[in-house]
Amino acid sequence: MKYLLDSNIYMDCYDRYYLHEYFPTFWQQFTPLLNKFAVAADVMLDEHQHDEWFIEWFRKNYHGSILNHVEYVEGWSEVLEHVRTCGKYKPDALAGDKGWAHERIADPWLIAIAKHDGYTLVTSEQRDVNMHIKGHIAKAAKIPDVADVLGVQVIGRNRFFGIVKLSV
Repeated sequence: MKYLLDSNIYMDCYDRYYLHEYFPTFWQQFTPLLNKFAVAADVMLDEHQHDEWFIEWFRKNYHGSILNHVEYVEGWSEVLEHVRTCGKYKPDALAGDKGWAHERIADPWLIAIAKHDGYTLVTSEQRDVNMHIKGHIAKAAKIPDVADVLGVQVIGRNRFFGIVKLSV
């Protein structure tokens, strides 16, 4: 089983919970697991361009191929079409500043890649608890909600760490 990690998984690790200067053991143990269990996409890396440490660490330590997101444009279009037509999202979910119709936003690409290649998507995003309520219209699309409808398996960070047996 291969896992596709959302940008927020890496950001949580290097910026919130496991800062490299304080938790070097985490990064030492994470590296072989990343190479064994994860795949990466260029669009996810693009969301990290502001953090030079992470980009350098990733390029030095990740030895797998980096998927070219544009090769999944058909699936990306399917994701956007779902958000546009399902009746559960406001127009800003696609067209807003962080709307999924912007090519630089990784979320819909990650869903498309995971669906096409059969990966499990790992994210710290939470499902919209009101999505099941009739008439509820969400301002933004969330990976777990859209992935569920499109048949993509989604798990959280701690479940992923448990599956790959990351322990520091």
